[in-house]
Amino acid sequence: MRSILCPVDSSSTLDDRVETALALARVVNGHVTFQIATPFAQMAVWEPFGGATLSAAAIAEVREADERRAADLEARLAPQDVPFDIEIVDNGRVEGVAAASRFTDVIVTSLDEPALEEIAVGVRSPVLALPKGVPMLVFDGPAVVAWDGGHEAANALRASLPLLRLASQVHIVTVREKSEDFPAADAARYLSRHGVTAEVHAVEPKGTIAATIEETARNLGAGLIVMGVFGHSRLRELLLGGVSRALLDRSLIPLLLAH
Repeated sequence: MRSILCPVDSSSTLDDRVETALALARVVNGHVTFQIATPFAQMAVWEPFGGATLSAAAIAEVREADERRAADLEARLAPQDVPFDIEIVDNGRVEGVAAASRFTDVIVTSLDEPALEEIAVGVRSPVLALPKGVPMLVFDGPAVVAWDGGHEAANALRASLPLLRLASQVHIVTVREKSEDFPAADAARYLSRHGVTAEVHAVEPKGTIAATIEETARNLGAGLIVMGVFGHSRLRELLLGGVSRALLDRSLIPLLLAH
C-alpha cells in the first residue's frame, strides 16, 4: 500500500485527508500523490446552434487558482518527511481519480466527498474514507471487518491486508439474520495465512445492520471499519446496497471501502 492518492480541493475536510495520507505514507514507507482536478467540460458555455465554448479568460483564471493551490500545498508539505508529488489534471474529480487509480494502492478521501459513492464503486483501488474531524493518524489500534460472505467483502478483506497487519487487534463482525447465515471462519482462516490473527463476532442485529456494525465497532474500540461496497451504475444512476449507503451516511469511524 505504498502508492497513495489524495484528491485535493477547497473543502473543510482537506486537512484531515492530507494528514492521514502523510501518516499512512510514514508507516508503510509510501509515496503520496496529491491530485488537483478541474472539470473544464463542466465549465463549457453551450452555443445556441450546438457546440460549446470556454472563454480563455475563464480557463486562465481556473488554471491560476489550481497553480496557487498546488504552490501553497507544496510549501506546506516541503518540511514533511514523506515523498510526494502534486499533479494538476484537466478532468473531473471522478475521472481524474479513476485514471490515477490504475497505479494507486489506496485513495484517501472523506465521507462527505460528493462523488464518494461513484469513486468507491467505479475504481478498482480501495478507498479510505474519513468522517469529518476524524483524521486517521494512528494505524495500530483495533480494526473491524464487516463480513457478509459476499465478493465485495472478500475484496475489501484482501485490499485491507496492509492495514490489518498494522492493527493491534482484528475483529471480523458478521450480523446474524433470520434467513441468512454468513460464517466468517473462512475469512479468519485467510487472514491467518497472512500472519493476521482475527477474532470472529457473530452479533444479533440491534436496529439496522449498519447501526449494529457501527455500535459493535465502537464497543471494540475500533479505529477502522473494513467493508465491501455493494453497488453498480446503471444508466448513470448509482445504486448502492442499503448497508453500504447507511454506513457511508452515518459512520463516525474511518471506512476502508472496496467494491
